[in-house]
Amino acid sequence: MKRWRIILMMLAALSLASCSNTKEGDWESMVWKTESADVRTTDGYYEVSADGGTLSFACRNYSSPWIENAFSGENYFFPPREANDYHTITADWFKVAIVGNKLTVTFEANEAAEVRLLGLTVTAGDIFYTFRFKQLQR
Repeated sequence: MKRWRIILMMLAALSLASCSNTKEGDWESMVWKTESADVRTTDGYYEVSADGGTLSFACRNYSSPWIENAFSGENYFFPPREANDYHTITADWFKVAIVGNKLTVTFEANEAAEVRLLGLTVTAGDIFYTFRFKQLQR
């Protein structure tokens, strides 16, 4: 009987020791500031000229975020993780790079007859932030 009491006390101590004061969802949201002077936003999208260009952002409260993925329509793009690269994505019409807390997204000119939409999700571990871009058509 004494042995069971000791085991129960040990289990209780282990469960208490593993508890944390941080509740799920108590993470600090990423705070991004644009470093591009002429960035416009409409309907939650950063607007990109049909001519293309580069938009720059700085994360104010996380020092080394990395790229989770990018998506456009049903197409998903991932950094080359097999090469241990979590900081770049290169596609035929856009390129994404993160160096330290600086994010740059470069768009090629949009020759298509339709608007191009791009979502970009970055992470710093347990916190995620999704940018939404709308590239205008000619």
